[in-house]
Amino acid sequence: MNRLNRLIPLALLINAALCTNAQAEEVKAYDFALHGYIRSGILANSDGNRVDSVGLMPDGKWRLGNEEDTKIELIPQVTLKSTSGAVAKIQANITHQSKCTADWNCRDDDGHDAQFREGFVELSNLDFAPDITFWGGKRYSSSNTSSHQYDWEYIQYNGTGGGFDHLDLGFASLDAGIYAFSPTDETKAYPVDKGDQGYPDDYSLNVWLKKIGGTGLDLEFVGHHMNRNENHPTSAEKGYGITGVYNFDGFWGLTGGYSKLVMQYGRGLGAGDSLGKNGWGWANLDDTQSWRVVLDSMASVNNVDISTFAYYQKDKNYRWWSSDADGWGRTRWVAGVRPYHQITRNFAMQYEVGYEYLDDENYKGVNGKGKGGLTKVTVAPTLTFDSGYWSRPQLRFFVTYAKWDKGVSDALDGNYDWSTNTITAGGYSRSGSTDTVNFGVQAEVWF
Repeated sequence: MNRLNRLIPLALLINAALCTNAQAEEVKAYDFALHGYIRSGILANSDGNRVDSVGLMPDGKWRLGNEEDTKIELIPQVTLKSTSGAVAKIQANITHQSKCTADWNCRDDDGHDAQFREGFVELSNLDFAPDITFWGGKRYSSSNTSSHQYDWEYIQYNGTGGGFDHLDLGFASLDAGIYAFSPTDETKAYPVDKGDQGYPDDYSLNVWLKKIGGTGLDLEFVGHHMNRNENHPTSAEKGYGITGVYNFDGFWGLTGGYSKLVMQYGRGLGAGDSLGKNGWGWANLDDTQSWRVVLDSMASVNNVDISTFAYYQKDKNYRWWSSDADGWGRTRWVAGVRPYHQITRNFAMQYEVGYEYLDDENYKGVNGKGKGGLTKVTVAPTLTFDSGYWSRPQLRFFVTYAKWDKGVSDALDGNYDWSTNTITAGGYSRSGSTDTVNFGVQAEVWF
């Protein structure tokens, strides 16, 4: 028996070695890479007090000189290449984001200081479909599109699911995927629970036709389904959305750079705050409808890059909470420009002027607290690692002036009391017109 006990571990070791050799023969190459994103800085007003960023919209804000948080994303990637030619990519995303005065102790509402926001596998160059990439797991869609200037994804589909990219149809390239968005997929979705209202799952089917007819035209079709529960008795159970994107060469054909014209329509679960997204339309009605136009572009002339961004959105029968009996109309638009001047290889000046307008007379469920505008101006001397608008790392020193109308002053900070359904004046609010001067320093890098 003692001899047998010695032979069993030996046999296991030999077997493991044989399996390892066999696997090594199957795997031709193993590559590891670590990518990531880091931003961190402080935002203080002229009184020397730390303050929050300014903005009106429930999602998105002018970024330059207007971020007070720390965000760290670490994205490990493992790539395997088999002797047959098949390629597997395994990727995760570990994220920490704080918006607290005590950064070192900050935790989210679930008590976590870091979240796994992605964990998925891609398979490509398979023998029966060498040009198609298949994927499964928890991920951000590869088709997500954002404005760096406004910190807003106007196309954003995240969650757990599966699909494929790059199926050649001849007249276009086809991407398709299914995403299940639930509370477990996003640790902190917006808005937060009111009275344990809860979040139902939002299942979405996304179909993309890209480079139609060899042009810059992309079309997306999305269908939504959500299981209604007792906490959402009147909410929509389904919806759909359509997005059209035209990618222009250069800045509207005038200079170097890029330009996008985006047109979006959604109904039911695909409208309101879920237009172009998933997981945010849980309070929508069956007849909630939304229209949006986005202009996203960059002009490049010599050592000057000029980023511009604007959008207009109209909502019909929009509702913030499922407990609201009826929906209402909402209009919002933003427009801004950010010139970037590379003076030397390692020094640049950045400037930004942005304007936001919100007409939401029932903002966050509080009648008469959401009609007016916000103007924001920033000057930011910037130390650069290399030349160019997109070069990182950057160290920015900035001063920001913001002024907003009285009609949105209380809504600005979002100091919402869930127990009384009221918004109280925030740190920026004043009697009459409201303005502030903020200062700060920020580091930003992606790699």
